[in-house]
Amino acid sequence: MKHLQLLSDLDNAVRTQITLTKTIKRLVENHARTQGESLSEYLRKAALIRFLVENKNKKDLKKLANRMIGSVNLNNHPEWKNEKELQKWLKKLRQEW
Repeated sequence: MKHLQLLSDLDNAVRTQITLTKTIKRLVENHARTQGESLSEYLRKAALIRFLVENKNKKDLKKLANRMIGSVNLNNHPEWKNEKELQKWLKKLRQEW
């Protein structure tokens, strides 16, 4: 809910200079116009959406990492039982990529 307040009219606008290619500017302006928005309004919303998506992805990855920590018993994992086996496994994995 806090993030929705960022779109509020109560938040003071600050003039910011950005650089767009002519093509991107034209595309965004045309699309914004069809939405009844100014270029600035459209770009503010786009920036906020990207922030929210990236922030959620970061939280999801952290949650996944926390779930995985301790879930593998290194003593029972054949490729991870010692440094030498681990290096062989990593080399094989990288070659597959």
